[in-house]
Formats: sequence, C-alpha cells, structure tokens
Amino acid sequence: MTSSSFWQTLTGLTVGCGLFNSLLITPAWAGRDIFNQQPPTINHYFGHHIAKQANGEQITYTYAPQNFRRLFPQFPKSTFSITFIKNQAKTINLNFHENFGQYPGSYNYDQSVAAKFYNYIFGYQPPIWREITTKFSGNETIYFYEYCLGDGVVTSFDRYGYKQFTDSATLTYDTRCESPPNF
Repeated sequence: MTSSSFWQTLTGLTVGCGLFNSLLITPAWAGRDIFNQQPPTINHYFGHHIAKQANGEQITYTYAPQNFRRLFPQFPKSTFSITFIKNQAKTINLNFHENFGQYPGSYNYDQSVAAKFYNYIFGYQPPIWREITTKFSGNETIYFYEYCLGDGVVTSFDRYGYKQFTDSATLTYDTRCESPPNF
C-alpha cells in the first residue's frame, strides 16, 4: 500500500465514521440534560441562582442571567426557575413577572416563544409542536394549554384576558411527549 492510498483510506474511514456517528446521536443527546439533574449541574449550565425558596423536599432556584433576558427583550424582568424535588430537577418555570401587561400585542407565549425558551434551556430546537390538551375554565377568557415539544418535554401555560396573555409557563418531563418511531 502506498503512502497516498493509506492517507486516502484513513481519511475516508474517518469521514465515514463521523457521518455514521452523527446519525446515531439524537437531538436530546446533543443538548443539555436537565431533568433529574442536581443543582451543581444546573449551576454549571446557567450560573449561580439569584434566589432560593424551600418548601419541604421541594426547593426552587431562580435564575436571571443577562443572556436569558435578551431572549425576551419585551419582558425585561423575566426570570426562569427550576424546581428540585429530592435534589433532582423536575420543573422549569418561565416567569414574565407581570410586565407582560405593557406588551403591545396578544399571545405573548406562543410556539415561537416556547421554542426560544426550550432552545435556551436544552441547547437545541424543539422537534415538534403538538397540542395535547386545551381546557376552558368556564370563564371564556381563561384557557389552559399543554403542548408537546418532543423528547419527553411538555410546555404548560394559561392564557387569559382579551389579549390572551400568559404570565408564566412550565417545561416538564412527560411520557406523552416521548418520540416513538411514528411520532
């Protein structure tokens, strides 16, 4: 085998293995692992929390890094928090802190905002947007929604008022949003 054919073979094998490997990696593996992680892991991703609230085995850490607030310039006081139960991350909360009333439009939390939030938290775009439930409260201006974002993540939020604003939203793990082969 000549030197040039050796290098061509080696290059071909390297590229081929890289392509094959990229087919095996799912988006969830490529992003951040959040659910069931402990606070030090989460702090590594988002920096140190700015507030802590304890309620028995449930502890909620609030984060407000500058780059997070840049996602939502129309809501400059927005924060997100992660609730831990038995020292494992269970729920991710987006809070608009009541400054959503100054937002000039309607529907301040929709598919595009949910995708930005998901991407910031997990490090990749959500693979789907599929409605799971819509509930009406009896008052025609209050609605409760759940949407699958894929890879086991559901977003839940309320909309109310004539502009259908949302003051907070959550991301949680839910088996209904796992990605089966025919999803």
